Amino acid sequence: EGAAVALLLYKTGTDMENIRKELEKCICYCLKRGKITREDVETICTERLSNRIFDMINYVATGKKEQALKLYYDLLSLKEPPMRILFLIARQFNMLLQTKMLREKGYDKRIISEKLGVAPFIAGKYMDQAAHFKRSVLRRAVEDCVKAEEDVKTGRISDVMSVELLMIKYSSIS
Repeated sequence: EGAAVALLLYKTGTDMENIRKELEKCICYCLKRGKITREDVETICTERLSNRIFDMINYVATGKKEQALKLYYDLLSLKEPPMRILFLIARQFNMLLQTKMLREKGYDKRIISEKLGVAPFIAGKYMDQAAHFKRSVLRRAVEDCVKAEEDVKTGRISDVMSVELLMIKYSSIS
């Protein structure tokens, strides 16, 4: 089904090997029915870490710090290293900053997707998320991510707490 295809691509990203593996799981799961539904994809497919980071930043962007922190703690319980999560948060804020700057120059979703090297539907999601932040806030968020990494590496703060503080700070600003 069309909705199942869209969800599969969202969950797997653009890595063809990952798409092949996840599609094979779906086909095996639904073999007797001959049709794969959105619910099947939701049940079977593994979601990429970057999708969860996107959702976490979306909660931050909309001021839903409890949901953002819950998702963060879920990632920690899945043994995701806080420093990897911090790296992906920094990357996400950087992509949002670039999107915001390109949008301010008047570029549309197609051009933004080309310049960022992402699919148009992802550029659209970045545009929606970036709209919740001022440019200066996004720039400061990127800088704070760098500072948080430095603070962790120099022992000033724990890795878990550094991410918590970032999420709390930016869910209160947006």
